[in-house]
Amino acid sequence: MIKTLQIGGLSFEVRRSDRRKTLGLTVGRAGELVAHAPAMTSTEELSRWINNKLLWVHGKLALKEEAAPKMLAPEYVSGESFCYLGRRFRLKMVERQKEPLLFDGTRFLLLRGACPAGDHFRNWYIQTGTDWLRRRTERLSQLAGSHASGVDVRELGYRWGSCGRKGILYFNWKILQLPVRLVDYVVLHELVHLRERNHGLAFWEALERALPDCQERKKVLAEKAKEYLVFGLSV
Repeated sequence: MIKTLQIGGLSFEVRRSDRRKTLGLTVGRAGELVAHAPAMTSTEELSRWINNKLLWVHGKLALKEEAAPKMLAPEYVSGESFCYLGRRFRLKMVERQKEPLLFDGTRFLLLRGACPAGDHFRNWYIQTGTDWLRRRTERLSQLAGSHASGVDVRELGYRWGSCGRKGILYFNWKILQLPVRLVDYVVLHELVHLRERNHGLAFWEALERALPDCQERKKVLAEKAKEYLVFGLSV
């Protein structure tokens, strides 16, 4: 399991390496925070060093937030569209139905008065998408050469996915808004992490063997994902 540190209200992923000689920090495109450290660096020393860098970190996060395109909150009105696996489906407001939110295969049906409906959509994505993601992960595991012991769909903040202990893979429910080819990239990314925990050369070589166009999909995910996200990733 990848270790994290909670410092100053922020979560830092810790990546250690025998080859690294100095401490370092990176702020990813989505605001993810990664602390790089030599293998023998103590947690206490790393925590003190990160704490002294918090002003710099907050400055970087502020710049990213300022530059990020602003996503409008859903209005939950008839005709508004929501994505599931890259396909857009219209919303229709209804006066009566047993559940707050239903999907009839062609459109979402939302009970008037059930707004704001963010929780209802989240629950729908999790309930509907979990079985699909489990089947998809099992299918793609043959390409990755590794098998997850379980798949869990939940809120993951700014992460698309995470490789947990005991071989369990966690996926952000918001990933289910994306086209299948981008979901496949995230799934294979985490499957490869079952064997290669860090983002070193061995990891990227293994991912490219499983998915030859992984770099192109990674780029599209970073640049185009927002076009499908009514419910975005939170930092």
